[in-house]
Amino acid sequence: MAKKKRKAIHLTPEQQLEADYQKAIRRMNGADKMCQAKDRVQSYRQAMKMFQKLGNYGESELYKKWCKKSLPGAREQYRREVYQTGIQMKEHAKSALDYEEAITEFLKIKREYKDIPEQVAECKRLKQKAVRMEKNKEIIKKILTLAVVAAAAGLILYLRTPAASYQGAGFLMSIKDYERASTFFARSTGYRDTAERRRECDYQRAGKAMQSHDFDKALVLLDTRVGDYKDALQKKAQCELEILKTAEAGDTVTFGTGRWIVAETAGEKVLLVRKKPAEEQVPYTDSGKDALWDQSGIRLWLNGQFYQENFSIYEQEAVLETRVVTPPNSKYGTKSGVETSDRVFLLSDKEADSYQKLLAVSDNQKPWWLRTSGKSADSAAFVSPAGDVMHYGYAVDSKEIAARPAVWVGLSGKP
Repeated sequence: MAKKKRKAIHLTPEQQLEADYQKAIRRMNGADKMCQAKDRVQSYRQAMKMFQKLGNYGESELYKKWCKKSLPGAREQYRREVYQTGIQMKEHAKSALDYEEAITEFLKIKREYKDIPEQVAECKRLKQKAVRMEKNKEIIKKILTLAVVAAAAGLILYLRTPAASYQGAGFLMSIKDYERASTFFARSTGYRDTAERRRECDYQRAGKAMQSHDFDKALVLLDTRVGDYKDALQKKAQCELEILKTAEAGDTVTFGTGRWIVAETAGEKVLLVRKKPAEEQVPYTDSGKDALWDQSGIRLWLNGQFYQENFSIYEQEAVLETRVVTPPNSKYGTKSGVETSDRVFLLSDKEADSYQKLLAVSDNQKPWWLRTSGKSADSAAFVSPAGDVMHYGYAVDSKEIAARPAVWVGLSGKP
């Protein structure tokens, strides 16, 4: 027999209102019975919305407040459950994929709970370690395959020789395992192209790091291993600018041949001050001359020899030509020169005072020049090794005071 169709039930507005009211109450009461804290949070939120729509009907306002009061507790329990699940996943992880899943679990609550950033960082470190171990296992499998072909005893002796390292490096390079290949090339001696092939491996490693946005790793490889190989200098400048885009005042960064402190960020540019004074002994200007920045010998040296020797052509493109105004000595009023346009300059006494805490370096044992005149016209202000601004100055022809250059670097251009 065919089933009879049920007649549609039509409710009056009052009946519909009461039905919605009872449904909201059931949703609210059912929240406590949920096994998962996540479901309780969702039920309380849904009930709150339902009571919100009902307005002043029945006890809707009271129930809405009760749901709102219960929601933080459910949310806190949800965070605890996620956190404990993440901890368990991390403790039982055996592979890089397991650690990635633990990271995903932790990131459900991001930085809202306990030591989530530290747990995520630890998982990432363990994941990298797991990746290396998995790579090692793959390499071992390939080496064992080769071992079947060769006699066991002969192979053991062979693997200890530079020739084996060279051959192994070539094989690893062919399968694009550039990190291991670089290590193997380092062990091989007596081959004419070893150094060049190792540079190629490190160049490729840097390229991969840049693709994965690990600019710090790429910069270390390009700066210490690759040098001026191919377009490495251009890539190095790109990495430096990418790092500068996220840098904050007080950070230490690499730019050119040295390490710099970020003194100020201003939109699309940052002010860098050399972390330690330059090694060269350069007087402020010649004996008998006034300490005027625009006429000083140190200004010519900074924008000439220092600029050319410490920045590649790609880094030079990022160093901005800056309008440099040198006001009189802030304590004695001594004139310090007219306005100039420089790429490299020294700080004034006011700027040194402003950045004093940021620029403090504990192991700096050298005083360094400022572009401001001292108390007398033939002296220039400087900063002591302790970081204090010495407004009275020192003789301009002294080689006991070092230079601590400053540059504005633009972030918008591409080297």
